[in-house]
Amino acid sequence: MDNEDKTIDLINNLKDIPAMPNIIVKVLKLMHSETAGAPEMAAVIKCDQALCTKMLSIINSAYYGFGKQITSINMAISLLGIKKTKNIIVTVAMSPLLSFQGAKSLWRHSILTAVGCEYIAEKYNIGNSDDAFVMGFLHDIGKIVLNLIDAERYQIFMNSQVHPDTNIQEERLKFDTDHSSTGSLLALRWQLPDIIKDVIRYHHYPLKAKNFLAPALVNIVNALVQDNFVDDWYDKELAKMINLHIDDIDAVRKEIFEKGEALLQELS
Repeated sequence: MDNEDKTIDLINNLKDIPAMPNIIVKVLKLMHSETAGAPEMAAVIKCDQALCTKMLSIINSAYYGFGKQITSINMAISLLGIKKTKNIIVTVAMSPLLSFQGAKSLWRHSILTAVGCEYIAEKYNIGNSDDAFVMGFLHDIGKIVLNLIDAERYQIFMNSQVHPDTNIQEERLKFDTDHSSTGSLLALRWQLPDIIKDVIRYHHYPLKAKNFLAPALVNIVNALVQDNFVDDWYDKELAKMINLHIDDIDAVRKEIFEKGEALLQELS
């Protein structure tokens, strides 16, 4: 039995595989509709009072810095655009799943990676910055599944202080699978877009993907936002392959962490 088969068996033996939050299902359907627009998006948001309140809080935060008070969802969507609105909805709705008891670090890491991917995509013109946020945010959803398999062991394992690409090799040795494999199957169940599925599956091995730009971006940012980051974790060869050239790594990390902490403050 190969490793992929073990992943499938492990997932099939779980009773409580999480469903995608209903609000995200609705939003993704709208995103794929040729006729739906801002009014339809606003109608979905307004049906969820908690989401509505949180979204207005975020858009009025320092993270976006619009300089004027935004008081309505319609105005928020018109200023942000549909894709950035989707980013906020996905972030808020996924919060309970990514901040399971004892693993708040996963939630923080997901936000920092999302912010970092968006920031670098915009600053260095790498791919689509709107897509980059959600790709970075969801890259580690497979860890939700591994936590369900053995929460005590996995939460101890998540405190490892090694390079993420080394960590996933240790993960497979200890659990007979890894979070990229469990995450890709979860993404398939959730019917996530192909670009996000590829990021989840290949963010530790980006050159295995047919189109490696998105997994490579996430791989690089995933390393940059580690608290114990050291310079040689920045894969310069991989960065060159996606035309990314960062001269001052410390300055970029500082900017990402400041933006990420501002968003985390509003989400907490």
